[in-house]
Amino acid sequence: MATANRKKKSGIGINLFGLIFLLVGLGVLVFGPLHTLYEHAESAGWQRVPATLENVNVRSNTGSDSTTYSVEALYRYQFSGRNYYGSRVGYDRGSDNISDYHHELASRLRHASSRGTLTAWVNPGVPSESYLVRELRWEKMLFMTIFGTVFGGVGLFVMLLGRKKAAAAADMVDGPIHSSEKYSVWLFGFMAFMFLGISLPAVLAIPDELGKENWPILVALLFPLAGFWLAYMAWKNWRNSRYYGPAPLALDPAPGQIGGDIAGQITLRGGLGLADWLATLQCLKVRISRGKNRSRSESLLWQADQVPEVSREAAGSVVRFRFTPPDDLPETDNSGSSQIEWRLLLSGPKQPVALERTYELPVVQGSRTSSISLSPAHVEHHERQAQMNALTNAAEQIDVQMLGQGVLLHSRPGRNLAMKAMVLIFGLIFGGVSIGLGYVAAEEGIMLYFMAFMFGLFGFPMFLGGLFMLGRSLKARIEGNRVESVRYWGGVALWKRSGHLAHADQLKLKGGVSMNSGRRTTEYFSLEFRDQTGGKTIRLAEGIAGRPVANALKDNLIKLLRLG
Repeated sequence: MATANRKKKSGIGINLFGLIFLLVGLGVLVFGPLHTLYEHAESAGWQRVPATLENVNVRSNTGSDSTTYSVEALYRYQFSGRNYYGSRVGYDRGSDNISDYHHELASRLRHASSRGTLTAWVNPGVPSESYLVRELRWEKMLFMTIFGTVFGGVGLFVMLLGRKKAAAAADMVDGPIHSSEKYSVWLFGFMAFMFLGISLPAVLAIPDELGKENWPILVALLFPLAGFWLAYMAWKNWRNSRYYGPAPLALDPAPGQIGGDIAGQITLRGGLGLADWLATLQCLKVRISRGKNRSRSESLLWQADQVPEVSREAAGSVVRFRFTPPDDLPETDNSGSSQIEWRLLLSGPKQPVALERTYELPVVQGSRTSSISLSPAHVEHHERQAQMNALTNAAEQIDVQMLGQGVLLHSRPGRNLAMKAMVLIFGLIFGGVSIGLGYVAAEEGIMLYFMAFMFGLFGFPMFLGGLFMLGRSLKARIEGNRVESVRYWGGVALWKRSGHLAHADQLKLKGGVSMNSGRRTTEYFSLEFRDQTGGKTIRLAEGIAGRPVANALKDNLIKLLRLG
């Protein structure tokens, strides 16, 4: 309830923030292009009379990052035998730097004045009101229309987000939980609208700029290309939502229980055939940094996979799952800079439309169990299948060779290349930036030396670590209760550790790095044991991808060595 109340208050704040953007956008539209069109229509019946130009000039206004221009003029004219002075040039108010309009207009007025053909548009009802030119600046009107529409669109989107967040808060208490993908079509559509709208003036200016041989203007084409890609993603998510429906999740019990069950069912549209179904439950620690450069990072605390049971019903297909998490995990907490989130990931059919859904779950400490039950045949079959897969993967990842009186474990080099290459590449990038800043610092000053040091502090150890991981291997020979573990790099032995392994409780799994694929996380483990005589920890196997695989390797080793 506390989390739901915080989300409701957050939704109100988001609505107010969006309202500001919406009002700004509407203000730009109303007092910009709409007001210009109103003035143009209202002056349609004004009379054109000869005018004399007293002076005209282009006024420049220099700001922090640009210079804008406006045309100022003073002229006189006669209407119904009386003399009048005017200073309104046209519909424009304020200054801008859209094209060369102001300089070109001032030149036209001077030229017309020198030829004696200058005229003014006069309001016959109020002769003191007049314009020198009665023309629409389509470029400026288009720019202001885009600007106002984008700002207003941002406001509407943010207010919609606030409304959805308030609805999600209510769902956490007593309603179905909708997936994050339900709103992704709006997010991608909004981002596409932003990229296409903002880039439109620059794209329209490309022909003129190319005529001036301003070839770098072609870089502006990257923005509409990104916009079209985002529009494609919006269409793709819309198609997915149309095919599978809203896919609401009903928790049972609600909220989920740590120490009890986290279970529920998801209703999908239509009957679905056989597929590689997988439900993943995650508990994550989320850190949100405060200040100007706000960032968010996630670390996995616990994860479990399960094949859900799918059945066909009148409304479509129902996907049921049931997890029993350990009772020492934290409950959902969305307050402060360090938060706890529980997340359910569901994947299913790949054709004709890939099914991927993500749900944020409310989870509390408790002991309530679920009324949802998976059939014994389903549970037995998939548990046996999961054990077989884990054993197969363990054998593929770590070579296990039977010896006369024991076992030889070989953690080969060249495994998990994607993870190791990523560490190496990031190390190269950070190290390269450090070296580049170091060269520039010789001319720019001491501050860049500090930045070079900070980048190097991360980059060089990361690069060396990635290089070491690419070439490393490990062989552990276990005979009787004696263990000998040898570390190799590039086939060359670096060091050797030895100890005694007599009991199963000496073995333990140690978590290392993790790698994300989408929102799923693969953890990498090492199998170690603590030598009871020397008190040192000795590694037996490493780079084992996935907790089930690591557990299978550990259990299999216990059986092979007959450890008590």
